[in-house]
Amino acid sequence: MNERVGIASRPSPAQGLLDRYYPEENGQRSRDTTAPFYQWILSGIDAPHAVVLNIGAGPTPTASKRRLRGRFQRLVGVDPDPVVLTNDDLDEAHIAEGSHLPFPDEHFDAVYSDWTVEHVADPRTFFGEASRVLKPGGSFWFRTPNLYHYVTLAAVATPHSFHTSVVNRARGYPKGSHEPWPTFYRANTRSKLRRVLTEAGFAELEIRMAESYPTYLMFHRLAFRLGMVYERLVNRWEALSGFRHYMLVRATRPAGSGRSQRPA
Repeated sequence: MNERVGIASRPSPAQGLLDRYYPEENGQRSRDTTAPFYQWILSGIDAPHAVVLNIGAGPTPTASKRRLRGRFQRLVGVDPDPVVLTNDDLDEAHIAEGSHLPFPDEHFDAVYSDWTVEHVADPRTFFGEASRVLKPGGSFWFRTPNLYHYVTLAAVATPHSFHTSVVNRARGYPKGSHEPWPTFYRANTRSKLRRVLTEAGFAELEIRMAESYPTYLMFHRLAFRLGMVYERLVNRWEALSGFRHYMLVRATRPAGSGRSQRPA
């Protein structure tokens, strides 16, 4: 269920502005959230001894910074789309049936999910299953859009057919890229996340709000400049953090918990 993120090799009208105002350094573009998100995951896991689950693993990641195979004892991936079976970044791949995760209770040392929560129709079951398969004391990291951002609000207001016909082109993806998966945004605010994660048995919640460069506005120079103004404003003042595009989340299952978190 992962989205492909970043700018593709095909030039776009705003490529010059992107390179000027958000330059790359050591393979990391300014304001990009991908490297910080994966560094956060790696910093919180006893990597050489950990068995880790990637929920919504999708196809093989295109960006090298999102490839974690070999960093853990074992990396397992699960996705309802059979494309996960082609993912070369996994030691083991599974197809999910419905919302249930095909793993026993308290099986994984850590769980992560990138660009998946927005595609979940039943967040209560999704987070309950993540908690169930996670060992006590383990953490679940995920990255997902914030509902209160202009890109997300536009996505909510437009039909899925618009996404499949326009969005990949607007973001500069090459022809043949995987079509966007349907989105629901049913847990994509800080308040909703805190409530559903707490109900699922998680604690010690940390939500980091981040605004990246205006990826979705690469189709036009003026649109990109307007996106830059927005990015500068919401990143400058913490009072506006609730309008940043991305939520990077870490939710930890209490170390003393031992009962299954399977939803009733």
